[in-house]
Amino acid sequence: MLISCICLSELGWGGNSETDPHPSSDPWFAGTLLSTRGRTLDPGHLVIQPYFFYTRYGGLYNDNWRLHSATVSRTMIQQTFFIYGLTSRIDIGIAPQWLENSSSHDSISGFGDLPLQLGFQVIRSDSDSWLPHVLFWVQEVFPTGRYSDLGPSTVDLGGIGGGSFGTTLGVAVQKVLQLGGDHVLRYRLNASYGSYSPVRVRGFNAYGGGFDTIGRVEPGSVTTFTVAGEYALTRRVVLALDIGFQTINATHFSGTAGVGVQGEPAIVGKGYSNLLSIAPAVEYHFTQQIGLIAGPWFSLRGKNTSEFFGVVAALYLFL
Repeated sequence: MLISCICLSELGWGGNSETDPHPSSDPWFAGTLLSTRGRTLDPGHLVIQPYFFYTRYGGLYNDNWRLHSATVSRTMIQQTFFIYGLTSRIDIGIAPQWLENSSSHDSISGFGDLPLQLGFQVIRSDSDSWLPHVLFWVQEVFPTGRYSDLGPSTVDLGGIGGGSFGTTLGVAVQKVLQLGGDHVLRYRLNASYGSYSPVRVRGFNAYGGGFDTIGRVEPGSVTTFTVAGEYALTRRVVLALDIGFQTINATHFSGTAGVGVQGEPAIVGKGYSNLLSIAPAVEYHFTQQIGLIAGPWFSLRGKNTSEFFGVVAALYLFL
């Protein structure tokens, strides 16, 4: 099962980056489900965007990219993004989250790790320029979720945190293209790299472990690339699509591994992994300030990671 805190730190921040006043005929955009915006909010403006994720994990991709069956588990996440414009080129965001991981045998729930993000506008493009908006962002994840001293029946659920301070640097490119008539396309290109501090673990934990496990985990770094687009059918109805590729380097453990429930040597951490996923969605805008977006998010291919299918929905509020 994917560790929720690592996944969520790479999901990006939704929101309508085109905050300049639009002519009444222009379409409205809320941002795709997974991509990071390419423009900071104007000073004094606030975006509130509650997200709901429901994900079912039912398989495992092995080292040869082949899918095998695995124990079914589920994750529900409620995460609310708050983004506020500080200056004409800097904004700040925070995204508290509540998680519940469950299987047929047990469940674990609580507040997850807490991400805090700063966005810096590198290039702000005019609408008639060929140049895109370019945003540089830095995010720090604070380990507020439970990750260690878990029960034997919940260890496969991955905990609700990673126990590690995570620093991610990213760049986002965004541009609106007029395709003729009422047809408008907004594209986004994202790239990010995240590294995580070592963490002490004991017993059953988010990285594995077992009875008498004690030691130090060095989580693998995470690299993510996302290609996203929004196509306006009308001013109120927009089709959106994200295609993401993520690489997570191997986790390293030093210490006493302990033993599992059946007396077998416990395993802490996992090897290098890759994941290719896609998230199509539909946006509906009641006004320029209020909109809904929803759609599925699922894995296409992977290596040493979980197969999943989920549904994501979000409400967009611009103040």
